[in-house]
Amino acid sequence: MRMVLLIVLFLLAALTGLAGCAAWSVQKGAPSIGKFIDVEGERLHVVDMGPKDSAKPPLILIHGASVNLRDMKLALGDRLAADHRVILIDRPGRGYSTRPDDGWRLETQARLIKGAVDALGADNPVVVGQSFGGAVALRYALEYQNDMSGLVLLAPVSHQWPGGVAWYNNVSGWPVAGFFLRRLVIPVYGQLSAQSGIKDSFAPDTPPDNYFEESGLSLLFRPHDFKANAADIANLKSEIIAQQSRYATLKLPVAVVTGTSDSTVSPHIHSKQLAQDIEGASLTLLPHTGHALHHSQTEAIIKIIRMMTERA
Repeated sequence: MRMVLLIVLFLLAALTGLAGCAAWSVQKGAPSIGKFIDVEGERLHVVDMGPKDSAKPPLILIHGASVNLRDMKLALGDRLAADHRVILIDRPGRGYSTRPDDGWRLETQARLIKGAVDALGADNPVVVGQSFGGAVALRYALEYQNDMSGLVLLAPVSHQWPGGVAWYNNVSGWPVAGFFLRRLVIPVYGQLSAQSGIKDSFAPDTPPDNYFEESGLSLLFRPHDFKANAADIANLKSEIIAQQSRYATLKLPVAVVTGTSDSTVSPHIHSKQLAQDIEGASLTLLPHTGHALHHSQTEAIIKIIRMMTERA
C-alpha cells in the first residue's frame, strides 16, 4: 500500500509539473496585454484603449465562453478605439483574471467587472456582451442599469434551453476525474480539436486567418482556465433560470443582434424572446450568419454599437 501511495503521489506531482510547463509555454505565446486592477481581493486583467476624453460614453466589451478579451479586441475593440474609449476585461477566472470560489455566478462576474469599471473612472458606459458575455452583460444591467448608457447583446444566452452541456464541463468539477481531465486529457485533446471547434463556432462563416494564434485560444487549455470555463458553462442554465424573469425591469436602451444561422445559441429561444421581454429593445437578425457574428459581420455590429453611443 505504501508503494502504491508513493506511485500515485509521484504521478500527481509529474502531472502537476507537466501542466505547469504547458501553461508556461502557452502564456509565453499569448502573454497578458493589459494591466491589472484589484477588485475585492481579485486581480482583473483589463485593456483600456482609445481616447479617455471622448464625449461619447465608454464601451465595455465582455467576451464569451472559451475565449478571452483578445477575441473582442480582434473583432471590435481595435476598430472602435479609433473614436471611443474601449475597455476589455478578461472575465473573472478567464485569461489572466482571477476569481473567488463563486466566480461562476453571473452576479459575481458582473459585480467584479463593475468594480473594475468604477476603478477606471468609466462612467455611464455602453456594455457590449457576446454569447456567455451577453448573459453577464444582462446581469450587469439588471444590477446597475442606472449607471449605464446602453446595452448591446450579440447572440446572447438569455433563456432556459432544452438539454444540457458537453460532458467534460460537468466532469471537470469532479474531484479526481476532473483533476486528471484538466491535466492529462485537455492539454492534448483540446489542442487537437481546437480548429474543428473554431469552424463549428463560426459556421457557416469562415474564421479569420490565424484566429487560434491571435485570439490566444490556447489559454483555455491551462488547467485553471479550463476549470473556470467549465464551471461557467455547467452552472449557466441554473443562473439563467434565476434571472430570466427580471428582463422586463430593464428600462435602458437595449439592442439585440443575432445571426439567423447560429447553431450554438438559438436565435428563437434567446434573442427573439429577449427582445420581446424588454420593452423598446431593438432586434437585428443577420441572415446566413453564425454565432461569431462580431467577426463575420463586424461592420454591421460596429454600426449598431455606434448608433447606441450616439443615442446615449
